[in-house]
Amino acid sequence: MDILPKLFSLMEQKNINASTLSKEIGISSGLISQWKKGFQKPSLDVVTKIADYFNVSVDYLLSRTDNPQINK
Repeated sequence: MDILPKLFSLMEQKNINASTLSKEIGISSGLISQWKKGFQKPSLDVVTKIADYFNVSVDYLLSRTDNPQINK
């Protein structure tokens, strides 16, 4: 589960830094730093929060689809 390329691409597209994202989804900015360094990976709970924040599907973040739309 490597969501980081998609996550950082979304952050860049929306011009959001790690500090802003961490505040918006309720995690520490240090945690994002740990992801960047490869020391940790986001939990499923956090992946869901990220998907909700960017209004994309979890499958998109997990690279199971190239379509960011949420299937309803």
